[in-house]
Amino acid sequence: MNEQLNKEIKVPAYLQVSKIISWFLYIWVIYGVILLAIRVFLLAFSANPTTPFVKFVYNTSSDYLAPFRGIFPTKPVGETGYLDVASLFAIIIYLLFVWLVSAAINYVQSKIDVLKEEEKDRESKLQEIEMAKALEETKTKKQTK
Repeated sequence: MNEQLNKEIKVPAYLQVSKIISWFLYIWVIYGVILLAIRVFLLAFSANPTTPFVKFVYNTSSDYLAPFRGIFPTKPVGETGYLDVASLFAIIIYLLFVWLVSAAINYVQSKIDVLKEEEKDRESKLQEIEMAKALEETKTKKQTK
């Protein structure tokens, strides 16, 4: 039993790495969802596509939109704007993906928390054993006097 208590419990590197990767994916997808939402707004209100900000949004969001392009036709809104239904669909799919990534982050964090709790329990048991030994030593010293 003492051998098990003396062995330190560490969080495996794969859990830490998977948590970092999950957070990176989470941030990347949220960034894409924000860009797609801005894209829908700019297209609906027929923003000037020659301005630097609009160019940036269109160029950057096109990478996120690529797997969904052509699924749905665009719908005219007003005289010059249009509703990009494919972007809205992409937003929904990416939000579902983010939900799954968030669940993965919570799962990995729960595993890390369990390991940390086991380490705390191990340390407290070691302290109890050390205190019991110290108490036993003081009793034997008093008895020998």
